[in-house]
This record gives sequence, structure tokens and C-alpha cells, in this order.
Amino acid sequence: MPIVTATGTTTETGPLRKVVDAFVAAQGRVLAGGVNSPEDWAPMAEYLAVDEFKRVGAYLEELDYRSYCEFLTNWAAGGTRFEMTEFHSTEVGNALFQEIEERHYRGDTFIRKNVIAVYRFNAENKIVHLDIYEQATDSGRWIIDAAEKATASEGL
Repeated sequence: MPIVTATGTTTETGPLRKVVDAFVAAQGRVLAGGVNSPEDWAPMAEYLAVDEFKRVGAYLEELDYRSYCEFLTNWAAGGTRFEMTEFHSTEVGNALFQEIEERHYRGDTFIRKNVIAVYRFNAENKIVHLDIYEQATDSGRWIIDAAEKATASEGL
């Protein structure tokens, strides 16, 4: 296995970071516009290698593009509001590591999580893989339910 190291620091936004920023912004626009079906998430497809894409979530659920859109739809149902603060971002090789704090709001429920999101890219700088690692005292039942529904629909 090759070992890739990051040996420099810059204030310039790298090419992978630009893709992640645009991907996250697309998700935010969809959420702000209201989500009624998995097809509503289509704007984020521009940044993904849709046929290759896989997301592995905090509960080890593996989602392809279709089931990821279903997961996001179930997660957003009921008026979920989402905010995040990024603390660190490291771009090295074909990967971007993003350390963030997520804040999920639904009704009177508030969930705060520390998250590492690991994005992997293909040669065209499309996201092919997304891993989510989290620390939380409460992951939010609706978020767990959304993951279970998405994987159940795939027969996983």
C-alpha cells in the first residue's frame, strides 16, 4: 500500500476542496428548498460519480447513489434543519479529510456531533466514496431510522 503524506500548508483552496464545497452547497440548497422525494437531490449528482458512488455511514450502512438520496430524503422529513462548522480540511492524493461539527435540529430535538468526513475522488475529481466517522452522545433516532430505511430498500 502506498503511503501518501501531506507536507505543506496553503491558504489556496485545492481542487478537491472546491468540489466538496460545491457538493455541500448543493445539498444545502436542496434542503432549504424543501425535500419531497429522492429525486430532489439530483443537483448533487454533478459532483458525484453516480454509478460508482458509495457512502459508508456512522452505522456502517453502505449506500449507493440511489439509496443515499433515499436516506437524505428520510433524514430531511419532518423539517430537519442542519448546520455545520468546519474545523480542519486536509487534501492529499485523491482524498479530502474534513473535520466538522454537525448540528441537527428537528422540532425540539437538537443533536450535536463531531464528524470526520472522508471523500475519495476519481481521476475526473468526482466523488466516488464518502465515509462518515462520528462522535456523539445521541445520534438522533430519526437519523438512525433514515439509515435503516435506506438500507432496507436495497435488501441489505
